[in-house]
Amino acid sequence: MRSPTIALLWEIWRRHWSTVAVIGGLTVVGRLVDVLESRRNAGAESSPLTTLLAMVAFLLLVAVFNYTESGGVRGVGQFPRRLFTLPVTSLHLVAVPMLAGITSIELLYLLWMEPLSRDGSARAPLVAILLAAFVVFYLCALWTLERAGSLRLVMLGVIAIAVFAIGILPSFPPNPPPWWRLEIVLAGLVAGLAVIAFLLAWRHVARLRDGGGRSAHRAGSLFNWIAEATPTRRTAFANPAAAHFWFEWRTSGLVLPALVGGVLLVVVIPMSWLMRSNAGDTFRLLLAALAAPVVLAVPVGIAFSKPTFWSEDLAVPAFVAALPLSSEDLVAIKVRVAAMSAVLSWLVVLVHLTVWLSSWGNLDALSLLALQLWAFHGQSVAAVYGIAVLVAFAGMFLTWRFLVSRLWSGLSGRRPLFVASVVAIVVLVIAGLVFDADRLPRWLLDDPARLAPVVWIAAIAVIAKYWIAAYAWRVVTPRYLRVYLLIWLAGTASFLAFGIVVWGVVRIYLPVDVDRLRSLVILVALLAVPLARVGLAPASLTHNRHRS
Repeated sequence: MRSPTIALLWEIWRRHWSTVAVIGGLTVVGRLVDVLESRRNAGAESSPLTTLLAMVAFLLLVAVFNYTESGGVRGVGQFPRRLFTLPVTSLHLVAVPMLAGITSIELLYLLWMEPLSRDGSARAPLVAILLAAFVVFYLCALWTLERAGSLRLVMLGVIAIAVFAIGILPSFPPNPPPWWRLEIVLAGLVAGLAVIAFLLAWRHVARLRDGGGRSAHRAGSLFNWIAEATPTRRTAFANPAAAHFWFEWRTSGLVLPALVGGVLLVVVIPMSWLMRSNAGDTFRLLLAALAAPVVLAVPVGIAFSKPTFWSEDLAVPAFVAALPLSSEDLVAIKVRVAAMSAVLSWLVVLVHLTVWLSSWGNLDALSLLALQLWAFHGQSVAAVYGIAVLVAFAGMFLTWRFLVSRLWSGLSGRRPLFVASVVAIVVLVIAGLVFDADRLPRWLLDDPARLAPVVWIAAIAVIAKYWIAAYAWRVVTPRYLRVYLLIWLAGTASFLAFGIVVWGVVRIYLPVDVDRLRSLVILVALLAVPLARVGLAPASLTHNRHRS
């Protein structure tokens, strides 16, 4: 190579050229789709498909500049130590990947700027500065917080949410916004923070290169202290199962509660204070807070289903494979950890809602909804409180469901099977974004008789589910079967009760076959809680364990 800079850039290109090609393909397809949509609906906002393709392209670009090397099971890697031998300064090592990432993300935004700026939420200069700053914050967090363990990924999520929140601040009422929400003020603040982050990353890498990594960065030490400050055992464990439960909880169970708490702390709480005078915004933030554990459980559940949460390797670690525990024990421990994680996440949400709604929340819209439910259920206050409790319980079980539903594929060690289960989720998300949410209800309302085949399809799915469940659980220890059946019954009862409440309201307004609609609600409740897939998980883990 002619220079160290070209060598560093060539290494990034050599490792990620295929990803760059995918980004280019997504950009071409997205722009073509946007052109076709613009010709058909002149002046309309970008379609959900175009927005989704843009999001995927930007996420892949962030992955391209994940400038780290493997850091074992502690997280997403560390600054490449092998580069310390190059005849360049530490400033050079830090500046090249950061400037390359900034240049690349700005070029990609330039290609996507026309469809993404059509909604007018933020002007192009502010978005460009936010994207450049995000690259700096992202790499700074990756490099400086390598000792923080699992909290590093939590911090990356919080940084992404914070940058997004800053981008939409100027669009909030009143209009024009106050001085502190002006785009030029926010851009200057973010740019200044990005410069500080760059200097911190430079100092950290320089100290690492000089052999001072242990005390190189106080922020890294702080987050490492937080990670280690979680409750520790002072006494011996009662049995190997208790020890492994503690290990699983420390490595994976705390992630979802930490993410939920971070979203509430960084996004929901500040926005609830800024919009405390608007009842509609308060109600929307309430829905967002209730949805946070469920939505975050989907990506967390993908990592949770693997033998090692932070590793891309689907093989069972030798440390786990050699434990004096059966595969059934290991799966049961993961199920228990998922349950505890879901409960703790919802406790965080409920504590937040209690403090918020009793202090500065505008309850006008929520009070109106409570009055409508009160009148609908015979002026019963107990019914209103019962529905609130039911929503919390159904949310906990739905969160837990997303955490354990892919154990059978993640623990199998078969990458094609695991990737297929993840792709299925992506396809559902794409379908939900591309197709109108009310298209299926409209289709059913046009001809209520169409509900019959939907009910039959759901019934066939229920039969298939329980047939596979009977096959899967036939070799599982009866005590685990009895415990899981109790969990399944509780979750199914919660979904069924919630469905009946919703059905009782909907049946008044929709001209559909009431009996068929009630049957569909019952069948969906029977399908909601996983049974067959969890039963298949021990056999999948046994197969994977024997390969270790």
